[in-house]
Amino acid sequence: MSSMEKVNENMKKIAGQAGTFFTRAKQYTEEKLGSAEKTELDAHFENLQQRADRTRIWTEKIVGRTEAVLQPNPNLRVEDFFNSKLDRRPKERETNYELLGMAMIESGNDLGPGTQYGASLVKCGTTQKKLGQLEKDLVQTSITNYMAPLRNFLETDMKTILVCTVQY
Repeated sequence: MSSMEKVNENMKKIAGQAGTFFTRAKQYTEEKLGSAEKTELDAHFENLQQRADRTRIWTEKIVGRTEAVLQPNPNLRVEDFFNSKLDRRPKERETNYELLGMAMIESGNDLGPGTQYGASLVKCGTTQKKLGQLEKDLVQTSITNYMAPLRNFLETDMKTILVCTVQY
Protein backbone atom coordinates (compact mmCIF):
# COMPACT_ATOMS: atom_id res chain seq x y z
CA MET A 1 0.00 0.00 0.00
CA SER A 2 1.50 3.29 -1.06
CA SER A 3 1.80 6.23 1.26
CA MET A 4 -0.85 8.13 -0.71
CA GLU A 5 -3.31 5.25 -0.25
CA LYS A 6 -2.54 5.23 3.49
CA VAL A 7 -3.19 8.97 3.68
CA ASN A 8 -6.42 8.51 1.73
CA GLU A 9 -7.53 5.71 4.05
CA ASN A 10 -6.64 7.73 7.14
CA MET A 11 -8.58 10.74 5.84
CA LYS A 12 -11.66 8.56 5.29
CA LYS A 13 -11.39 7.28 8.87
CA ILE A 14 -11.01 10.80 10.22
CA ALA A 15 -13.99 12.01 8.18
CA GLY A 16 -16.12 9.13 9.46
CA GLN A 17 -15.11 9.80 13.04
CA ALA A 18 -15.74 13.53 12.63
CA GLY A 19 -19.22 12.84 11.25
CA THR A 20 -20.00 10.61 14.21
CA PHE A 21 -18.64 13.22 16.59
CA PHE A 22 -20.79 16.00 15.12
CA THR A 23 -23.88 13.79 15.19
CA ARG A 24 -23.31 13.02 18.88
CA ALA A 25 -22.55 16.67 19.63
CA LYS A 26 -25.80 17.71 17.94
CA GLN A 27 -27.77 15.08 19.85
CA TYR A 28 -26.14 16.07 23.15
CA THR A 29 -26.87 19.76 22.52
CA GLU A 30 -30.50 19.04 21.65
CA GLU A 31 -30.90 16.92 24.77
CA LYS A 32 -29.38 19.60 27.01
CA LEU A 33 -31.40 22.43 25.48
CA GLY A 34 -34.58 20.41 25.81
CA SER A 35 -35.50 20.31 22.12
CA ALA A 36 -35.04 16.55 21.95
CA GLU A 37 -35.82 13.62 24.18
CA LYS A 38 -32.84 12.24 26.02
CA THR A 39 -31.97 8.75 24.88
CA GLU A 40 -32.35 6.50 27.88
CA LEU A 41 -29.84 3.71 27.97
CA ASP A 42 -30.09 0.45 29.80
CA ALA A 43 -28.28 0.57 33.17
CA HIS A 44 -26.29 -2.55 32.29
CA PHE A 45 -25.21 -0.94 29.01
CA GLU A 46 -24.13 2.26 30.79
CA ASN A 47 -22.16 0.17 33.30
CA LEU A 48 -20.41 -1.66 30.44
CA GLN A 49 -19.69 1.66 28.74
CA GLN A 50 -18.09 3.06 31.91
CA ARG A 51 -16.04 -0.11 32.39
CA ALA A 52 -14.86 0.06 28.77
CA ASP A 53 -13.81 3.70 29.24
CA ARG A 54 -11.93 2.89 32.45
CA THR A 55 -10.29 -0.11 30.79
CA ARG A 56 -9.13 2.03 27.86
CA ILE A 57 -7.80 4.79 30.12
CA TRP A 58 -5.89 2.38 32.37
CA THR A 59 -4.53 0.39 29.44
CA GLU A 60 -3.23 3.59 27.82
CA LYS A 61 -1.56 4.57 31.10
CA ILE A 62 0.00 1.11 31.49
CA VAL A 63 1.32 1.21 27.91
CA GLY A 64 2.87 4.64 28.52
CA ARG A 65 4.44 3.65 31.82
CA THR A 66 5.76 0.36 30.40
CA GLU A 67 7.36 2.24 27.50
CA ALA A 68 9.03 4.53 30.05
CA VAL A 69 10.43 1.51 31.91
CA LEU A 70 11.63 -0.22 28.75
CA GLN A 71 13.17 2.97 27.34
CA PRO A 72 13.73 5.53 30.12
CA ASN A 73 15.17 8.19 27.77
CA PRO A 74 12.20 10.18 26.38
CA ASN A 75 14.19 11.41 23.36
CA LEU A 76 15.01 7.87 22.33
CA ARG A 77 11.36 6.84 22.88
CA VAL A 78 10.25 9.58 20.48
CA GLU A 79 12.90 8.53 17.96
CA ASP A 80 11.80 4.89 18.22
CA PHE A 81 8.16 5.95 17.83
CA PHE A 82 8.88 7.85 14.62
CA ASN A 83 11.01 5.02 13.27
CA SER A 84 8.19 2.55 13.89
CA LYS A 85 5.64 4.84 12.19
CA LEU A 86 7.95 5.31 9.20
CA ASP A 87 8.53 1.53 8.99
CA ARG A 88 12.23 1.97 9.68
CA ARG A 89 14.20 -0.48 11.69
CA PRO A 90 15.16 0.98 15.09
CA LYS A 91 18.82 1.73 15.63
CA GLU A 92 20.81 -0.93 17.41
CA ARG A 93 22.07 0.76 20.55
CA GLU A 94 24.27 -0.47 23.32
CA THR A 95 22.64 -0.48 26.72
CA ASN A 96 24.24 1.33 29.64
CA TYR A 97 25.30 -2.04 31.04
CA GLU A 98 27.07 -2.89 27.78
CA LEU A 99 28.78 0.50 27.65
CA LEU A 100 29.95 0.10 31.25
CA GLY A 101 31.13 -3.43 30.48
CA MET A 102 33.11 -2.30 27.44
CA ALA A 103 34.74 0.51 29.44
CA MET A 104 35.64 -1.92 32.25
CA ILE A 105 37.12 -4.45 29.83
CA GLU A 106 39.14 -1.77 28.03
CA SER A 107 40.46 -0.31 31.27
CA GLY A 108 41.20 -3.78 32.66
CA ASN A 109 43.17 -4.68 29.53
CA ASP A 110 44.97 -1.33 29.62
CA LEU A 111 45.92 -1.75 33.30
CA GLY A 112 47.01 -5.29 32.62
CA PRO A 113 44.81 -8.38 32.79
CA GLY A 114 47.61 -10.05 34.79
CA THR A 115 47.04 -7.70 37.73
CA GLN A 116 44.29 -8.33 40.25
CA TYR A 117 42.60 -5.03 39.51
CA GLY A 118 42.82 -5.47 35.73
CA ALA A 119 41.55 -9.06 35.88
CA SER A 120 38.67 -7.99 38.13
CA LEU A 121 37.72 -5.19 35.74
CA VAL A 122 37.76 -7.57 32.76
CA LYS A 123 35.69 -10.18 34.61
CA CYS A 124 33.20 -7.60 35.89
CA GLY A 125 33.05 -5.93 32.47
CA THR A 126 32.23 -9.24 30.81
CA THR A 127 29.41 -9.74 33.31
CA GLN A 128 28.12 -6.21 32.65
CA LYS A 129 28.06 -6.90 28.90
CA LYS A 130 26.06 -10.09 29.53
CA LEU A 131 23.64 -8.10 31.69
CA GLY A 132 23.28 -5.59 28.87
CA GLN A 133 22.46 -8.35 26.40
CA LEU A 134 19.92 -9.80 28.83
CA GLU A 135 18.37 -6.35 29.19
CA LYS A 136 18.04 -6.11 25.40
CA ASP A 137 16.41 -9.54 25.35
CA LEU A 138 14.00 -8.48 28.11
CA VAL A 139 13.03 -5.32 26.24
CA GLN A 140 12.51 -7.17 22.96
CA THR A 141 10.48 -9.93 24.62
CA SER A 142 8.39 -7.36 26.50
CA ILE A 143 7.67 -5.43 23.32
CA THR A 144 6.73 -8.56 21.41
CA ASN A 145 4.77 -10.46 24.05
CA TYR A 146 3.33 -7.65 26.18
CA MET A 147 3.27 -4.28 24.44
CA ALA A 148 2.15 -5.51 21.01
CA PRO A 149 -0.97 -7.26 22.37
CA LEU A 150 -1.85 -4.22 24.51
CA ARG A 151 -1.49 -1.87 21.54
CA ASN A 152 -3.47 -4.26 19.37
CA PHE A 153 -6.22 -4.27 22.03
CA LEU A 154 -6.30 -0.46 22.07
CA GLU A 155 -6.22 -0.09 18.30
CA THR A 156 -8.76 -2.78 17.42
CA ASP A 157 -10.97 -4.00 20.25
CA MET A 158 -11.29 -0.67 22.07
CA LYS A 159 -12.01 1.20 18.83
CA THR A 160 -14.73 -1.34 18.04
CA ILE A 161 -16.22 -0.88 21.51
CA LEU A 162 -16.08 2.90 21.16
CA VAL A 163 -17.79 2.79 17.77
CA CYS A 164 -20.53 0.57 19.22
CA THR A 165 -21.09 2.91 22.18
CA VAL A 166 -21.19 5.95 19.87
CA GLN A 167 -24.00 4.36 17.89
CA TYR A 168 -26.17 4.13 21.01
